[in-house]
Amino acid sequence: MINIIFILSAILTGISQQPWGLGFLVWFSLVPVIYFLNNQISIKKNIGYAFLWGFIYHLSFLYWLSGNIGIDSIALKYFTMFLVSCFLALNIILISTIFFYFKKFFNKSYIIYTLPFIVVSIEFLRSFGLYGFTWNSLSYTQTDYLIISQNIEYTGIYGLSFWIVLINVIIYELLQKFSKNKLYILIFSFLFPWITGFIIKNNYVQPKAYINTKIIQPNISLSEKRKNLNKSLLTLINLSTISSNESVDLIIWPESSISNQFLINDNYNNKVSRDMNTFLENDNINLVAGLEANYTNKRFNSSVLFNGDSIANIYHKQRLVPNVEHTPNFFDKIGYNMGQSNFSIGKKLSMFKVNQISFSSMICIESIFPNPTRLFVNNGAEFIVYIVNDGWYTKAPEPQQHAKRCIYRAIENRRSVIRCANTGISMIVDPYGNITHQSELNESDVINANVIISDRKTFYTKYGNLFSILNLFTLILIGLFTTLKKINDNN
Repeated sequence: MINIIFILSAILTGISQQPWGLGFLVWFSLVPVIYFLNNQISIKKNIGYAFLWGFIYHLSFLYWLSGNIGIDSIALKYFTMFLVSCFLALNIILISTIFFYFKKFFNKSYIIYTLPFIVVSIEFLRSFGLYGFTWNSLSYTQTDYLIISQNIEYTGIYGLSFWIVLINVIIYELLQKFSKNKLYILIFSFLFPWITGFIIKNNYVQPKAYINTKIIQPNISLSEKRKNLNKSLLTLINLSTISSNESVDLIIWPESSISNQFLINDNYNNKVSRDMNTFLENDNINLVAGLEANYTNKRFNSSVLFNGDSIANIYHKQRLVPNVEHTPNFFDKIGYNMGQSNFSIGKKLSMFKVNQISFSSMICIESIFPNPTRLFVNNGAEFIVYIVNDGWYTKAPEPQQHAKRCIYRAIENRRSVIRCANTGISMIVDPYGNITHQSELNESDVINANVIISDRKTFYTKYGNLFSILNLFTLILIGLFTTLKKINDNN
């Protein structure tokens, strides 16, 4: 019976990550796996069951990987889905193994309260490097609950992960042996972030200014773009010239929206398209667009700011999708590449500016990582732009999952976020995480709106993942005490 509940725990936790409004499931779905971790006496079984739980969990919310239309082979699609789920299950193995040894050498009931520290530390460490990944952070289950989400202005996303695990631990303890004190602790622990979140959200800061933007979602399929790039360009231009009641300060096109032929030595090449020349000849045009930037020995996935028919600045993407946009030598040699490109990694935080207002324009998966956005805001970005092409996935839930993650970038830094996606979902998020404008998936759309400009720097913007670092430091101390206890026991 426990095995069925154990598997159900993984499935419910995976479902809580889906954009279906079921994030509350994770408030209790971890209890069965906590029961297992706290009662396992065999390290081999501990690792085996941890892998099983982690595999089912990741499979149940990342199953959409098998729907990538950019991969022709059905076998490769499913192989990729299973491979990613297996790889991410290593996180759960590491968490369970650390806790196993803590419990073994500190056979005390309170050791179970180290689990929130372990989970946060592993989530934090797993955000670094080429294979860094934060998409599966438990915190993203709570994007529908904007009151508690306000706390990440101070703790970052990992504060919510800590809270989720802590609530599950207290519930487990309460089920093991009921007491009024434990019940009071559960009620207090559950309500605390709601109360602080409500206080934070009502500490409203007046906007510094507004900027009028036009976000273009052309809904151009990948096959259509490959067949007729000029037709795709005309679609973007026509949508951009749709009249509006106010003058537009900034027009935004999605990732990979124009040809790399428009860029020669970082200058605009006016020989490519007469239509583009006509569109840009107005000096008042400020346009952000995505393209592939080619140089002598390097090529980048880039975002470009046009001021009229000149290129004001260019940003090269720094967080690339492994084995899709950037293939390490090992995988390149064995021929395993899920995508069509092998881009170089950008190094410079290139800032864009319109009407003396500075902003960043990052690309696609960079929106799931807290730190790149924080660095831009510290460098003076007063609003954030993400250009995206999720056209590889034509059905839910990948586009919805991806889009919702940028809500936290707005709250962390109290900056408006503009998300412009080729096939959707495009949106504008205000500094408190409210989605003020949103397009539909797989539909052509134009969002014309005033966006709030802010220059306030939050605690998170200034100090970053201090909460996570303190968690990691605490975990290291516990590990040192565990090692010393083992040495003393052996002596």
